[in-house]
Amino acid sequence: MSRRSTTRVRMLSGAAVGALALSALATIPTTAGAAEPAAGRLAAQAAAKANRTMAVSTEKELRIAVVRANRTAGPDRIRLTAPITFDKRRPVDGGARKGDLDVTDDLVVLGRGRTIDARGVDRIFDVASGSRLVLRGLTLRNGAPAAGESGGAIRSRGSLALFNSAVTDSSATGTEASGGAIMNEGGSLRVVGSTLSDNTATRAGGAIEALAGTTTVARSALTGNQTGAEPGNGGGLHLTGEGKVFVKDSRIVGNTASAEGGGLWNSATGSFSVTGSQVLRNTAAGAAADQGGGGLFNDGGTLTVTGSTISGNEATGAAGSGGGILNNLGTLEVRASELAGNSAPRAGGAVEANVGETTLRQTTLSGNSTGAAPGNGGGLHLTGAGTVAVVGGLVTGNTAAAEGGGLWNSATGTFTVDNTRVTDNSAAGAAADQGGGGLFNDGGTMTVTGATISGNEATGAAGSGGGILNNLGTLELDTTMVGENTAPRAGGGIEANAGETTLVRSTLWQNGTGPAPGNGGGLHLTGAGTVEIGNSEVRENTAAAEGGGLWNSATGTFTVDDTVVAGNSAAGAAADQGGGGLFNDGGTLTVTGSTVSDNDATGTAGSGGGILNNLGTLEVSDTGFDDNSAPRAGGALETNVGTVTLAQVDMTGNSTGANPGNGGGLHVTGAGNVTWTGGTVTGNTATNEGGGLWNSTTGTIIATALTVSGNTAPTGPNAYNDGGTFVLNGTPVPPGG
Repeated sequence: MSRRSTTRVRMLSGAAVGALALSALATIPTTAGAAEPAAGRLAAQAAAKANRTMAVSTEKELRIAVVRANRTAGPDRIRLTAPITFDKRRPVDGGARKGDLDVTDDLVVLGRGRTIDARGVDRIFDVASGSRLVLRGLTLRNGAPAAGESGGAIRSRGSLALFNSAVTDSSATGTEASGGAIMNEGGSLRVVGSTLSDNTATRAGGAIEALAGTTTVARSALTGNQTGAEPGNGGGLHLTGEGKVFVKDSRIVGNTASAEGGGLWNSATGSFSVTGSQVLRNTAAGAAADQGGGGLFNDGGTLTVTGSTISGNEATGAAGSGGGILNNLGTLEVRASELAGNSAPRAGGAVEANVGETTLRQTTLSGNSTGAAPGNGGGLHLTGAGTVAVVGGLVTGNTAAAEGGGLWNSATGTFTVDNTRVTDNSAAGAAADQGGGGLFNDGGTMTVTGATISGNEATGAAGSGGGILNNLGTLELDTTMVGENTAPRAGGGIEANAGETTLVRSTLWQNGTGPAPGNGGGLHLTGAGTVEIGNSEVRENTAAAEGGGLWNSATGTFTVDDTVVAGNSAAGAAADQGGGGLFNDGGTLTVTGSTVSDNDATGTAGSGGGILNNLGTLEVSDTGFDDNSAPRAGGALETNVGTVTLAQVDMTGNSTGANPGNGGGLHVTGAGNVTWTGGTVTGNTATNEGGGLWNSTTGTIIATALTVSGNTAPTGPNAYNDGGTFVLNGTPVPPGG
């Protein structure tokens, strides 16, 4: 029996079922006249329709079957019994008889693993509005409509569903052509358990173009699809207009876009959700700063990514941004996801936020990178007046060629980091105002709460801010630990270049600077900025030159309140270097209610184990200096010229070495001026002169209500005056005494 006769037999069998149903209905008593037989006939016809399956094995049989299905209202089924290949001669479109197969009613096509190959003649299916097409176990290949038409294999204005199917090697060419595999034109599209691969579109949507409507991709793969250059967006899937897209438990792999969204692209009015999916190794080649988005591009709409992996994607254009995701003026939320190994030449190795609102929750940014154009924000970069919130999660192992290895905030941006670990990131900018291995704030507002900033590096020749660089902006840290970060120039933990920097209930721990010049191991202030540190700890930081813990500039204002500064060291070899705990380089430094202990100036002639005040203004009150040391002078405090005011300050157990070893507690160099009211100086040691206090030939010390006792030195064990003005509790201290 031929395949055609088989089809007829199956159709007759369906009719027989309908006849039996009609016969049965005819035996039921009725009092309603002729309406009941009519209803029975309709029911019988519906039963026959529901049970009709047409088996086809050739293009001609397929076309006849689609025509028959269109002519009879209700669902029909077509089953392929062999692969089908279209005639190579391009026909004129004519419904389902010629060209593509127009579907104007409800139809299910069962492929059973077989293929329909259009051989580039035309698209394969065109689904009319109000109609429904379901493909099961079917592969569509080499669909290609006329130039300028969209939907390489399928165009649908109605309802389209693919289950366990594939669309491959299809194309939509011409200036306005979109959807290399499928064009969903305002209808409903479901792609489930299917693969769309190696399809191309000139305009957008290498695999799928969704023009409004609702599109769902579930447990499926979009792989190796691409767009041309007009404009060339959405290598895998592109949404135009007010549509909705849901990508669930799927793989978006190896797609390319000439401009934006190598994998996925969302419109200005679109709603786009990616859940439990993998977006891998996609590329976008747009050359402008607001182009790229190797994995995903959000052009002003709402994009939500949940429980997904965005990895190995690239923005490859000259100034392309957002290797993983580019959020352009839209709303982006990423939850419980991982963005790893993505890259971009300009900015935002993992995420570029161009204005808009961007939120990351319990998300990992790891191993992402930027190139050198300019190369900022290895993990995440914010451009313009946008807002970013990073809540929970991990930012680790990211690199930037210039600034912000982990995170970067703009001059007008608002950036919040909450309960997040920022670890082992690096930034390689060579200038003094570049770096920020973990975070870089370029003039905006950055708030860091409950976070850990550790193991980050500024690696450039004069790079600063191993953990954080606040450049002209406002930085606030609360209950945050900044530890084990490094920078060659300054600010191993934090570099504040002017701006306003505040630390509350936070810790600077084991940060360090290199020798270029190597100042401010914990925190360094450059220029006319302000720093306020309260109820915090500055511990075990190191500087190659000055200010092992903290360093203040000539025009800076620096306040330390209710803080422990302990175990820090500075290795500068010159007499005006050191300041193991704090160094004030001509600015205004205020220390209140704090403890300065166990700090060391370790250089050959280093001074000021606790604090070195170099030409500046220093005020200290209600503070204790304990067990600090320096080789040259000022075990607790060295003032090189400058003005010092002390109130209720205690110095205990501080010491100097032997180079020459003066002023175990306090040492005044040059025309410094010290006023001290209340406190104690006890148990301090100097190798040479002034175990407790030492005043220079041009210096001034006026001390009132100060207890000075039990200090040790070969000459002047409690106090030594080298010729300046020295009055202790109303009694002048003579030279040499």
